[in-house]
Amino acid sequence: MTDGRDRLAYLLVTATVSDRARMAAYTQALATSGLYAKYGGRYLFVGPPALPVEAWPAGQSAVLAQFPSRAAAEAFWNDDVYQRQVKPLRDGAGDFSVAIFEAIAG
Repeated sequence: MTDGRDRLAYLLVTATVSDRARMAAYTQALATSGLYAKYGGRYLFVGPPALPVEAWPAGQSAVLAQFPSRAAAEAFWNDDVYQRQVKPLRDGAGDFSVAIFEAIAG
């Protein structure tokens, strides 16, 4: 869904964490890496829902990060430091689903 214009993009992660210590190490490494700032990303929310309204799995949290464009979100995700040094720290920490969405043109 691209029309040649840069649109905001969102990186959505859903997670069910089973090893909090591993997840804490991952979170710390990601924070100190500076990768979100490098690609213009910022968190919009992190954590469990304030109110699970319909069919939200027990124990599942979410992270929503905004990036200035799909290209920036993809560059963050594919960054060598993230893929080789940061992301492996969450291995075995739980179950994760990740997707990039583009904002609706408007």
